[in-house]
Amino acid sequence: MNAMYGAPARIRDLAADLVDHWEARRERMKPFVGASKSGGAPGKAMVVCATREICVRVYDALRELRPEWHSDEFEKGAMKIVFSSNSRKDTDALLAHALTDSRRKTVINRAKDPDDELELPIVNNMLLTGFDAPPIHTMYLDRPLKGANLMQALARVNRRFRGKEDGLLVGYAPLTENLQRAIAEYTEADQRDRTLGQDVERALDELRNEYDVLTGILRGFAWEPLIDRPGPRAFVDAALKTANHLRDPRTLGNNPDQLDDPRQTLGRRFRDHAYRLGRFWALAGSSKEVGSRFADKPAWKRHIQFFAEVRAYMAKLDAMEREARGLPVARDVELCLAQLTSSVVETGGVTELFAEAGLETADLTHLTDALVAQLQNSETPHLAAEAPRRLVERKMREVTRHNIVRQTTFSERLQDLMMRYMRQQYTSAELIAKLVEMAKEAAADARRGEKFDPPPLNWRELAFYDAVADHGTARSLMGDEALAGIARELVTGVRRRLKPDWIARESVRARLRSTIKRLLARNNYPPDQQKEAIDLVLRQMEHFANERSVNGVPED
Repeated sequence: MNAMYGAPARIRDLAADLVDHWEARRERMKPFVGASKSGGAPGKAMVVCATREICVRVYDALRELRPEWHSDEFEKGAMKIVFSSNSRKDTDALLAHALTDSRRKTVINRAKDPDDELELPIVNNMLLTGFDAPPIHTMYLDRPLKGANLMQALARVNRRFRGKEDGLLVGYAPLTENLQRAIAEYTEADQRDRTLGQDVERALDELRNEYDVLTGILRGFAWEPLIDRPGPRAFVDAALKTANHLRDPRTLGNNPDQLDDPRQTLGRRFRDHAYRLGRFWALAGSSKEVGSRFADKPAWKRHIQFFAEVRAYMAKLDAMEREARGLPVARDVELCLAQLTSSVVETGGVTELFAEAGLETADLTHLTDALVAQLQNSETPHLAAEAPRRLVERKMREVTRHNIVRQTTFSERLQDLMMRYMRQQYTSAELIAKLVEMAKEAAADARRGEKFDPPPLNWRELAFYDAVADHGTARSLMGDEALAGIARELVTGVRRRLKPDWIARESVRARLRSTIKRLLARNNYPPDQQKEAIDLVLRQMEHFANERSVNGVPED
């Protein structure tokens, strides 16, 4: 083994190939597993050598090519050898990498830790069975293995981790026949499914298939001329305009009334297939056969990069939309945004949309007629409309976060407005104009309490005012000041009861309901509207109690 597999020329070629492959592979895996907090590689790989001596030779060859991967300290360095050692028999070369039991355990734990800089554990026999390290997504296997031992080794890379769905085995030793024999020992169901042992040929087929699907989704949109334009921003502008096309309700395939599943819009389909394209590109991008699959597409690499750029844009837009609505951002989207260091993401094109229109900060009070006109005349009208919508949603959540009546009113109005736009009842320019109106109304809503006679209503009293003024003829019969007085009494009377465990008890709710009913009757509140008002006041109280429990409602 040492003579055949450890020949100096072979080790030199193997190390060079491994470095090239790993540096490309770890970059392609960034969108799926992320990068370590310490700045190490996205995920990890395991190098399996035929003997312990060859482990050392491979390590030395890698160190010569990438000296920064080496460290004399066991708790540092991007690569480490893990093997058992006999101090009485081993050569000095082996002893230089020998570890005590405690230090070996530390190195093994480093291999499991996704945030540790160790990215290439090099082994001979150890860690091939029973070692579970989900961040490991690639195995470089340079020793002959058969049967169960081969399948056990292969299973080191098939653990799900973050967005990782596939592990890759790179075989430097002859493995194909042994792998097929090992698979034949499994059940018929396993052989049909072939979760283990898929050949990279299938990934190449899937890669080309996803490429064709994505070009089909963009059929009719001139994206190729856009990316071929001269200038440093050509790629950015092309991605921005493509994202606009994919999200625009006027684009065929985006109208929810014409879809069997309203969620499967053109943009959603593009993102799903672009994710799969990236997944198979990470698996098969280093294959020597990949070029043969795209013999008819000379610019295929640039196109794949462009699809990844557009996916990053789409993910960024979706993330901004969810943040505006106060919803969490999905983990896969966070990884995509954090790790795709492409020109589009680095320039922050979407977040700079307002800045390009002259609006440096997301401030609704600066939406002048001139800026609105710039947005309405944008080359990406749908994205220009999405930007003020996100501003409106953020402002709405800010000014109505403690007021369930206003929350409901604004949300329903915005939802109705956007549904009309998606059904193409409004153009992008008309939508922007209506959003600006809502934006100004939302900005003014926080100051509504100031219009009441001294003392003005604070935000808590204003919430209860809305709760009793939101029904039938109450406002026209009683007037704002009378309802404001009821709101002040409600806040004074129930403030001390704002505890979640109290309001959750039915007996306490019954007493509160009785107290509210007497207060409303004493102030001549319309009897036919009392039930709805009482229910809404109780809901408002519960909201305050829950907010105080979770976030801590501030004092006036």
